[in-house]
Amino acid sequence: MHLISIRRGATLALLLSISCACAVSQADDASMPSVRIVVGAEADPLERFAASELESMLEKLFSLSVTVGSTLEPTSAATVLLGRPESNPALAAAVGEAWPQLSDQGLLLRRLDSDPATLVVGGGSPVAVMWAAYELGERSGIRYLVNQDVYPAKIPWTEWPQLDVTMEPNMRVRCWRLVNDLPNGPVSWSMEENARFLRQIAKMKYNRIHCSLWPVQPAVQYTFGGMPKPPGMLYFGLRHPIDDDMVAPEKFPGMDVFTNPELVGAASPDEVRHRFTALVRGILDEARKLGMETGLSIQPFEWPKEFADVLPGSEGARQLGSVTAGPGKNQSMDDPLLREMVATIIRAYIATYPHIDYVILGMPEHRSWSGQAAGAYEKLVSHYGADLGGYEALCQRARDRTSFPGGGGRVEMMVKGDLSSLWFFDSLVREKQLLSRPGGGPDVKLVYNGVVAELRPLLNKMVPPGGELLSFIDYTASRVLNQREMIQAVPHDHAPATLIFTLADDNVGVLPQLATGSLHALMGDMRDDGWSGFYTRYWTVGDLDPTVHYLARASWQASLTPRQAYEDQVRNVCGADAVEPAVEAFEMIEQITLGLDQHGLGFGFPVPGMMAKHYNSGGLSESLKQDHQQYRRTRALMDEAHRLSRPAGRSYTEYFVERLRFADRYLDAAEAYGATSVAEKAGDTEEARRQIELAYQAIREALQAYAGVAKDHGDLGAVALMNEYCYRPIRDKRNELK
Repeated sequence: MHLISIRRGATLALLLSISCACAVSQADDASMPSVRIVVGAEADPLERFAASELESMLEKLFSLSVTVGSTLEPTSAATVLLGRPESNPALAAAVGEAWPQLSDQGLLLRRLDSDPATLVVGGGSPVAVMWAAYELGERSGIRYLVNQDVYPAKIPWTEWPQLDVTMEPNMRVRCWRLVNDLPNGPVSWSMEENARFLRQIAKMKYNRIHCSLWPVQPAVQYTFGGMPKPPGMLYFGLRHPIDDDMVAPEKFPGMDVFTNPELVGAASPDEVRHRFTALVRGILDEARKLGMETGLSIQPFEWPKEFADVLPGSEGARQLGSVTAGPGKNQSMDDPLLREMVATIIRAYIATYPHIDYVILGMPEHRSWSGQAAGAYEKLVSHYGADLGGYEALCQRARDRTSFPGGGGRVEMMVKGDLSSLWFFDSLVREKQLLSRPGGGPDVKLVYNGVVAELRPLLNKMVPPGGELLSFIDYTASRVLNQREMIQAVPHDHAPATLIFTLADDNVGVLPQLATGSLHALMGDMRDDGWSGFYTRYWTVGDLDPTVHYLARASWQASLTPRQAYEDQVRNVCGADAVEPAVEAFEMIEQITLGLDQHGLGFGFPVPGMMAKHYNSGGLSESLKQDHQQYRRTRALMDEAHRLSRPAGRSYTEYFVERLRFADRYLDAAEAYGATSVAEKAGDTEEARRQIELAYQAIREALQAYAGVAKDHGDLGAVALMNEYCYRPIRDKRNELK
């Protein structure tokens, strides 16, 4: 929470602008006041980095000359004491016994009664010191976005304001997922794009990342049964050609098939694996430099389908691309080959990335290993002393949860599949010590990810020391909110519990989404019930600046509302005039998202057939037509916000304007493509030609709008896949009807 002793709610920039209203605004460099940032001579590298970052921020904010050193400078107009008492002797002497009790995540901003004016920027650990420096920047009017910083106009400096602020988080785990495997997400980011994003979320005090790795990716290599792991692939093996007959080909230099930029020009599978492994290691290294914890999300119960030749009993897994296999429905949990296969996979990941803090064990999305469930239940309940009321009662409770996509039958299958996987993995870890590091040191900590909610009382007893539970309740935030009893039912007496926050769902897909209001309600429930934090789930990140800002601030300020966060971001990025239309637009996108969560799951899922299905169905449903009109109204509001924005914020509003233009024209294309089918079936060739021409023009304009504001290769991945799955089918039908 915030504890602010003076002028609550005022920003540092406002205080300074008031205090210097009568000051001379024109001064040459020689007459600029100087500020000395004092950091300990033996300070942690992260504290020294924080000092250099603060130096840069202050010089961009104010007319100042800033220096950094380990000694006080008596001639300076003001001083910053940065660090902790144990790392900075000058800070320890100045603060003395008045240093507050801070956790390792707690931070402090305090003006001391001294001459020259002195400001303490400190924390309970090196990373908290860095967060304190960025907090000072934010209170000075800087806003950190996912791809850039936006500064207020530079003003003269007079003195530090009266600040006495201590902060502790109410969500101690604030984790971002990176890599993953749909082309319209971070798996397509270059190392530079990953590093930029990590720097931005570090400024917002997010403190953990995990790289979500898929079984067929070139992120790891191993041999089983004499067979090396086949050459790795991205995007579940789906290809998205780049050529001149597409929209915006100039956005993809050097590519003939869309891929991560780090892989362009790789001449062999070995080189692809080397480059991709280097990318993942680079992400983990960069996060550690910024004081973040790191983890790998892996799925050891799936492997490339080619291994079925040396692993009898395994069966093809139900997953996009059909490129993996897993345990067969009735495969024995004692199968020695199966046990060695899973052990081989886990060892390979830990050997390849030995410095991770956590391994996050994922359950298959579509469970099939169900035939051993009853026996696994008896073994687990007996070993851990858990009481789940009996196997049949457990299955009945699962069948009763009919709100989950696929109904209660799918939940029951998840229960059965997870029981088999949990007993198998738990016994395997104990038998083979799979969490040990190849070079020694403490074991990698285990996070159980996505185990069905009905098994959490059991899972709570199973997690080894230092481990955690990560829950996935449903695909979208609003659907989780409709099952709030699942939040309240989580036991916390043994392992910290975290929840997957879906910021934007791939089932809704390529359309702009915001789920901030639903996440706000979930955070309130989680605070009440003792949850430790959240992991983000998303694909395209460019739309999410408002939500990212809200989550960052609300993790420290429980009273913050989404509207307050929206207003704060827009006011400081775009100016006061843009606040009303922009915030109204964001709230309308939230309302559209709530509707799509109920009637639009699967609408924009970025896979083959995503546009063809609208041809087959004859166009948009009535609900989707209403969403279309809402997107149009939202775009008009964002156009107004863009017109009213100050120059520094115009790229912020422009992105939303063009994303909403994309949504409008994409829906136009889907409707016209469906109308083409209707006209063809009626034998009206002229009307079919008219409709396909409308669809053709609409999809081209949609993709041009999106490509024109692409922030990263995740955005460009969306453009590439929609060229293949949306533009080319419409183009081909147009050519056919000509």
